[in-house]
Amino acid sequence: MNASKWDEAVKAYTEAIEREPQKAGNYLDRAAAQDAAGDIEKALADANKAIELDPKNSLAYDVRGWVKYTKRPNAETIADLTKAIELNPKNARALNRRARVFTDENRYKEALADVEKAIGLAEDYADAYTTRGRLFYVQGTYRKAIVDLSTAIGFDPQQPRPYGPRSRIWSIWKEHKRALEDAEQLVRLDPKNYYAFLVRAYAQDGVNKFDAALADAEEARKINDKAADVYAEKAFCFFYLKKYDEAIAEATNAIRLQERFSEAYQTRGNALLAKSQLDPAIADLSLAIRLNQRDLQALIGRGSAYYQLSQFARALADFDAALKVDPASFEARLRRADTYKQLGQLDKASADFKQLASSKPERPDAFFRRALAYEGDGQFDAAIADASKAMALDEKLAPASLLIMASAKLKKGDLNGALADVDKAIALDAKNTTAFQIRAGVKHRLKRFDEAVQDCQKAMELAPTDPMPRLNYAYALSRIGDYAGAKRELEEAERMGSRSAWFYNNLAWLLSTADDDKIRDGAKAAEAIKEAIELMPNEGRIWDTQAAVCAEQGQFDEAVKWEKRYLGLKLLTSEQRKDAQRRLEFYQKRQPYRQGPGE
Repeated sequence: MNASKWDEAVKAYTEAIEREPQKAGNYLDRAAAQDAAGDIEKALADANKAIELDPKNSLAYDVRGWVKYTKRPNAETIADLTKAIELNPKNARALNRRARVFTDENRYKEALADVEKAIGLAEDYADAYTTRGRLFYVQGTYRKAIVDLSTAIGFDPQQPRPYGPRSRIWSIWKEHKRALEDAEQLVRLDPKNYYAFLVRAYAQDGVNKFDAALADAEEARKINDKAADVYAEKAFCFFYLKKYDEAIAEATNAIRLQERFSEAYQTRGNALLAKSQLDPAIADLSLAIRLNQRDLQALIGRGSAYYQLSQFARALADFDAALKVDPASFEARLRRADTYKQLGQLDKASADFKQLASSKPERPDAFFRRALAYEGDGQFDAAIADASKAMALDEKLAPASLLIMASAKLKKGDLNGALADVDKAIALDAKNTTAFQIRAGVKHRLKRFDEAVQDCQKAMELAPTDPMPRLNYAYALSRIGDYAGAKRELEEAERMGSRSAWFYNNLAWLLSTADDDKIRDGAKAAEAIKEAIELMPNEGRIWDTQAAVCAEQGQFDEAVKWEKRYLGLKLLTSEQRKDAQRRLEFYQKRQPYRQGPGE
C-alpha cells in the first residue's frame, strides 16, 4: 500500500480473507486498496461486508464513508463518518475526514471544530494540518493556512495534498518561484492526479506562461475529462492568449459539466465582451456575480460592457462594487474615473485619477499604469514621460506605451508627433485594432481622409464583431463623400447590436449634415440625437450634433443655443473651436450646416 502497488495489495488482502473470512479488518484493508485503485463498487462491497461482520466497528464506517466520498454523495459520507465518531469519539481520522467533507459543503465552523479535535488527538497528524490549512485557504485566511500547510509538509513531506493550496497562496502573494516549486513537487508526488497538473497550470498563469499552462491543463484533461475546472483553466488560458472563440468553447464545456460554475461564466462573459457581444457578455457576467458577489473581474467586465453601451450609471455601480472588493484595483479605479467623466462628475474623476497617479513607480508596469492615469486626467506631458520610461525599461510595453503617447499628443494637438508614435506602435504590433483606430483619428485631423478610410477598414478586419470600428468607418466614408456607404455601415453597426451614445450621435450627424438630399432625414436625426443625449447628456460633441439636428429641422434659435454651449467648453482645441464658430455663423444666418467631402 505504501508503495502504491494497489493490485498487489488487493491480491494480498484477498489471500488474508480466504484464510480468515470472518475477520472484518481484512475486508477493510482490501476496501482501502480497491478504493485507491479506483474500483469503487468493489471497495464499497467490502466495506459493507465489514460492517455486516462487525456493526460496531468505528473503522468500518470510517472506510465506507470515505469510499462513498469518492463518488461525492456527501450526505451519506457525513452519516457514515458521524457513526464512526459516535462509536469511537477518539477516531482522529474520521474527524479529519468529516472536516474535509464539511469544508467542501462550506460548513466551515463545523469543519474547524472537527479538525481541531483531530489535531488535539494526534498532534503530529499531517493530513489534519493539511485539512485545516485548506480550510483557512478557502476562507482567505492565508497566513494561518501557510503555517498549517507548511507544518503538514514538515511532518510528512511526501504527502501530496498540502502542496496544492500552498502553491495557490504563493501565487496570490506573487511568490511565483515558490508557487511553481510546490506545483512541481505535487506533480512529482501525485502524477496520476489531474489536479496536480492543474495546480502547475495555475502557477504558470501567475508568470503569464499561458502556453505552458495550457499544456498542463491538457495533461489534466487526459487524466480526467469530466473535471469542470480543467476546462475552466483552458478557457482562462485561451482568453489571455486572445483566442476568444476557443475560450468561449472551453468555458461552455466547463458550464456543461458544472452548471453553477461562476469562474467559467466570468471567463466566457469577458471573452464575449472582448468580441463586443455585449448583451450575452452582460448575461454571463451577471450570472457570475449572482454566484459570487465578490468576483472582481466579473464586476469590472460587466461595468465595461455597460460603459460601452453608454449606460454609465450602471457601469458606475459595478466599478464601485469592484472597489469594495479590492480598493487597490487599478483597473476598477481607472474605469470608474472614466465613467465619472462621462457623467460630468469631473471632480470625482480627477480625484480617482490623482489617486492612481500618486504612486511612486519603480517597475516598468507601474510607470505604464501611472501614464494611463495621467493621460486620463489631462496631464499629457506627464503621461508621455511615464509611457516613454515604461517602454525604455521593458520593450514588451512599447506598443501599448506608444499608443498612450500618441493619444496624449493627439489631445495636445501635436498631430505629426501622434502619427509618428502610432506608426511605430503598428510596426511593432500590426494586429492591434486600437492602433489603427487611433491612426485613423489622427489622419482625419490631418484631412488625409482616404488613408483614414484604409485604417478603418483594417480595424474592421481585425475586429469584425466590434461595431466601434464600423462606426469610425462610416464617419470616414462620409468625409470622402460616400454618404450612402456611411449610412450602410451605420445600419450594419446597429444590426450588430450597437446602441451606444456614439452610434446615435454619428447617425444623427450623418442624417442632418450630409451634403446629399437622399441621405438627410431630419426626423430620424432628431430621434437618434434624443437617444444620444439621454445616454450622454454631458458630452460636448453630442451638443454639437444636437445643434446640427436643430438647424436641419429649421429650429435655428435652438441650434445657436446648443452650438454656443459647445463653444463654451474649455477643452476644445483651436481647430475644433474654429470649426464650431463656422457652424454657429451658419445657424445665426438661419442656414443648416452641410459637411461636404473633405471638410
